[in-house]
Amino acid sequence: MVLLIISIFILLCNGASGDKIYEKQLEARLSKTEDDIRDLRSGLELLKQQNKQLLAELKSLHTKEKRLLLSTPSHQQYVAFTAKLNKQYNSLNDRETVIFDSIVTNAGQGYDENTGIFVCPISGYYQFAATIVSESGTDKNLDAELMHNGRQIVRLHATVYGYDEGTQVVNIHCAQGERVWIRHLMGAGDSAIIPAGFSTFSGALLHADH
Repeated sequence: MVLLIISIFILLCNGASGDKIYEKQLEARLSKTEDDIRDLRSGLELLKQQNKQLLAELKSLHTKEKRLLLSTPSHQQYVAFTAKLNKQYNSLNDRETVIFDSIVTNAGQGYDENTGIFVCPISGYYQFAATIVSESGTDKNLDAELMHNGRQIVRLHATVYGYDEGTQVVNIHCAQGERVWIRHLMGAGDSAIIPAGFSTFSGALLHADH
């Protein structure tokens, strides 16, 4: 009987000891879980901060791109014009501007059909072309010149034979605000007449300055 009582006491003691060990294990697991949760929260907070920073950088980049687009209007990206002479000149003076009065194309709005002058809307390299046609039956030469900001670039010459044409094509650098136009040259025995419907003046931006 005494042995039975001792055995029961030992079992109870062992059970109590086992419960304490299990409780300690649970406490350790709970503590580790709490540490893991704290680590996860810290990592989540760091990710939120990084995401916020990335969004700010993307917004800044978008703003810069938008400003860049706004600083280069679409009408400045494409500059090209062609104008033709629909009226007839019967008495041109020496160095008088030939006004090509009918616009075919005017991308960039650089050419003025009222003055006959092209004003460069953007700095860069341009190609200009002009053709003048002489009147039939005058037996006189027809001369003109392509002007860039008051300086002759090339001269156009149509011979005494009726409806002959003088044509030139040039590539030049033109700064914003500079002017290009065609003007008549009156030499000895030259004609002061340009017939309607034949002569043209054109220009186009080849490459804009950066």
